[in-house]
Amino acid sequence: MKIRLTHFVRSHYPLLLSFFLPVLLMGGYFISQGMFPFGKSSLLTVDLGQQYIDFFAYFRRTLLTNPSGFFYSFSKEIGGNMIGEWAYYLMSPFNLILLIFPEKFLAAGVMLITLLKYGCAGLSFGYFLKKMRTQSGLAIVTFATSYSMMGWFIANQLNLLWLDATIFLPLIILQFYNSLIGKKSWPYIILLAIMLIDNYYMGYMICLFLILFFLWFLFSSKRSFKKIVQLTFRSIINSVIAVALSMIILLPTLTSLASSKGQYTQNTVSFKFEYAPLKILSKFIIGSFNFQQMPSGYPNIFIGSIFLIGFILYFIDSKIKIRERILSFLISIFLVLSLCYEPLDLLWHGWQFPVWYPYRFSYIVSFWMLFLASRTLKNFINIRPWKIWLSFAIYSGIIAYSFSNEKKFSYISNETLIFTAIFATLTLAVLAVSANSKYNKLKIFLLCLISTVEIAMNAYISLGNLSYLTQKDYATPTKSLITDSNYLNNLKDSAYRTGQTYSRTKNDGLANNLNTGSYFSSALEKSIPDFYGMIGNPDGDNYVTYSNGTIISDALLNMKYFITPINGALLKNGQPLSALTEKPDLSRYKIIKQTKLTQIYKNNNALGYAYLANKQLKKLAIFYDNPIEYQTQWLNDSVGTKNSKYFEAQNFNEVVFQNVAQSTKLTDTIFKKKNFAKTAQIIFKFTPQTNDSYYLTLGSSFDSDNVSLYLNNQPLNQYGTFRHTVVVNIANHSKNQEVILTARFKKSSLWLNNFVLYKMNNKLVQNNISQIKKRNVTLKQISSRKLTGTYNAKSNHLLATTIPYSSGWTLRVDGKKIHTFKIQNTFLAANVAKGSHKITLAYTPPYFILGMVITIIATLVLIIIILFESKKKFRFYNN
Repeated sequence: MKIRLTHFVRSHYPLLLSFFLPVLLMGGYFISQGMFPFGKSSLLTVDLGQQYIDFFAYFRRTLLTNPSGFFYSFSKEIGGNMIGEWAYYLMSPFNLILLIFPEKFLAAGVMLITLLKYGCAGLSFGYFLKKMRTQSGLAIVTFATSYSMMGWFIANQLNLLWLDATIFLPLIILQFYNSLIGKKSWPYIILLAIMLIDNYYMGYMICLFLILFFLWFLFSSKRSFKKIVQLTFRSIINSVIAVALSMIILLPTLTSLASSKGQYTQNTVSFKFEYAPLKILSKFIIGSFNFQQMPSGYPNIFIGSIFLIGFILYFIDSKIKIRERILSFLISIFLVLSLCYEPLDLLWHGWQFPVWYPYRFSYIVSFWMLFLASRTLKNFINIRPWKIWLSFAIYSGIIAYSFSNEKKFSYISNETLIFTAIFATLTLAVLAVSANSKYNKLKIFLLCLISTVEIAMNAYISLGNLSYLTQKDYATPTKSLITDSNYLNNLKDSAYRTGQTYSRTKNDGLANNLNTGSYFSSALEKSIPDFYGMIGNPDGDNYVTYSNGTIISDALLNMKYFITPINGALLKNGQPLSALTEKPDLSRYKIIKQTKLTQIYKNNNALGYAYLANKQLKKLAIFYDNPIEYQTQWLNDSVGTKNSKYFEAQNFNEVVFQNVAQSTKLTDTIFKKKNFAKTAQIIFKFTPQTNDSYYLTLGSSFDSDNVSLYLNNQPLNQYGTFRHTVVVNIANHSKNQEVILTARFKKSSLWLNNFVLYKMNNKLVQNNISQIKKRNVTLKQISSRKLTGTYNAKSNHLLATTIPYSSGWTLRVDGKKIHTFKIQNTFLAANVAKGSHKITLAYTPPYFILGMVITIIATLVLIIIILFESKKKFRFYNN
């Protein structure tokens, strides 16, 4: 046994090291930085801490307790199709590791997965080089370590969902190459299908690169027209089968994308460079990444000195056919242009500009550079002196350019320039040494050592430029949310939503089994933020936050419970829960649960997911930037009245201008500082004459970048507005108590757009909501995608829901399928007859059944291909 193990290690040590060396390097770094479970810090940063970790919690709960959540979830804003979310965020097989980690220890699971992906990327590329026979021995380890720790991987370490692409890319290219030279094609088909299922977004980029690689293979050598046609046909058929295999996920995902990301596709393209192309050179400097590079930066293409030198040497390597080098040069030019020319950049990103993390496909460019370098640096054999000097001159030019433009690049310093120069010099010096067979192993070892230290230093410096969430910052609010969620879910109440006045992220509901109405996802359906913008809640292209509800919207949207922190409540470690919003309206709701940290309120006005409304609701108009009017019309149309006015504009009792030019008009006025060097603010004072609800509307100019708001001399808890007017609840049961609002300028001027104070007629609102509640509709949630219940109507009505419309929903009344349609440009509705009836709502993702059928057929075709290829009888396919 010991002999066999020793033989295995000796035979496969390059691949073993290709896996373990990146794991040890990055694992050592994480431990040294005290990352959980080895300290108080964590890997959670930016989207990993604010978005992905919540999806991972949802992943665990779905697989362990709620399989129907794979198809639909009411924790996704106000409800939505989840297949698109799984296809983008959660289909990586590595995520299965999370099942063994309790939710409070998910950060440890994230670290383990991250390390495994580093190792698997190295192993994958090492295997690719071995089978392509471009490298062997320790040289494989050198290339593999650089690939697994390249600049793109380090910069996107937090985007765990994308990292699988670096693992699959070498394997897909290898099997694609094998299929082109007449070997079995089914491994390529399976690998490409798995990649498309794993992450269609990265899979799309790999498909584009497959076209380039195919052209490189096809025309780098002379081939007859007949052979070109055969290879093209074979490649197309194989790729189509791979796509068909993944249709069970891709087809319903595509329909989901049509209503989400597809709505933001660029219709016009500017034929321009996005920046001066020479700036790309700065990314070959060690540590060329920091936080500023996340929202808008340059491509992350650092691969290390020796491989950049190898890439340069490839094009002057006379041992490689000139035909291949010319074609490689043309493809390289295309890839470089893709990194800076807008039309090509958009092509790689599916005709959508990335929101943060630009040039997401640059891992493909790094792969290409390393691949070409591997074809010329075969075991780092002797290189002619003039080529070394040429490489030295080019590298010196890169460093000189970066040094002369150092102030333009926030990620470059004198230290990193010096480190880069040192490693480049050492690499060139070792390469220049003419080594015979006796000392060649030493030369390879030295190059491996230099390259490994260089690539590790780049990783450590780059990651050191980021800040991370502590384990406490994650675990503390999560524990509180889980406690509240468990209590509410044990009530076994009818279907409902739960609002929050504190939160950790917008995906608290998704992570903790709460239907909070808030959500953050790159695949958010466009109609949802549009709706939130109309009702006065914060929205963006990829997020919504139900933080600014009124008595009306709380009732109509079925916000039956609210979770809020107790004033002054501190956790054991002294950290308070983070406030999300002001909510004086809670004084009108009933406290049903109190812990040391939080209180839970019940809203008896909540109407449920469905209610019987007047048919005039079908005609409800769109009111952008007028949430008060929209909510008035929504309630009136639901009840069947036209003239009820629930909100009345109010004047402030006093307005104080400090270092600001005065004006008798407030709303839509632009106020400017008198003295730019001094603080400027406007103080608004009013004293409520009733105990009704008071609301303030704030236009998009009240973004947190423009102004700081204070309520009664305390910071106003309010999510920074983005593009639409929001409604802020600032008083309730405050009769004869002065309310003071302060707007402190952050810039030289402030536009008070849509700045109006309103008083609500709570009694009238209550009466009209009660009228709707009398039209009895009850719904019980059987699973994430099925609800059943009854309704009792005295006349024909509109069965209105606050479930987002989708053709996937099927409504049955007394077992008979009923036609559904969209109202308010958002919700599912149907016309129903009077009387008492049973209703059932069931959801199946659109085109899921068709996608499953296509996948089954493709699977049968694949089985036939495997059988024929294994017996070498499928002559038509292989010839």
